[in-house]
Amino acid sequence: MGKRFGTITYIDRNPDNLEEGWGWVEIRSEDIRRFRIPLQMTPARRRITRSKEITVTRYDKTVPYTETYTNTYDDYVRPPSRGVAAGKKFTLSIDGELVIIKVQKSLTIRALSAWIKTWASPNTQIITPGNRTLSLNGEKLAHQTHFIYFILNEDSNAVKIGRAKNLEKRMKALQTSSPARLKLIKSVQVKGSEEAQKLERLLHQQFEEIRLAGEWFKAETHLLNHINKLS
Repeated sequence: MGKRFGTITYIDRNPDNLEEGWGWVEIRSEDIRRFRIPLQMTPARRRITRSKEITVTRYDKTVPYTETYTNTYDDYVRPPSRGVAAGKKFTLSIDGELVIIKVQKSLTIRALSAWIKTWASPNTQIITPGNRTLSLNGEKLAHQTHFIYFILNEDSNAVKIGRAKNLEKRMKALQTSSPARLKLIKSVQVKGSEEAQKLERLLHQQFEEIRLAGEWFKAETHLLNHINKLS
């Protein structure tokens, strides 16, 4: 089995038809605690009743005729195996906070949305692996999501203020090139590249007096307080 991304929970493939069984979603432990996400651990098999029409040929003396009847029987739906499949990564934007999850490839947006609605804000947005931004009703939002991010380097007591379309990819690239442990302390979702550039520029100008180099700023108290107030 491949390395786990987080904790597995099972969700209904179709809340309107429980016969379709479950799919899995994988969530980081810190996000489960932060948003109090309810978990459905490996469920017991689900007993369902199925029916099937059967047609047989009978004979009245030598004349054949067909007769159809319905056969009813019990069946069981079993939870899927987590296996080694990597799944698809989605980002959830919940009131300005980000949650990255892995989702079984065969799960639909509709199934994912129905599950998210049970615990998250109705304004939550789903950012797909293709960087489409969807509402919880599955509607495609007009803008392409971008983020302003604040990353802390505790070793140098510095905060990087930058922008990115794919925040997870940017974090990985920065961490790979840094010997110090980096921590994402805040991200703000904005509507498109132009708005992201404008906000990034304003923030850089606002904290110019504590700029260390490029996009890195000294982690002064007034900067950290400002970041905490952003939404």
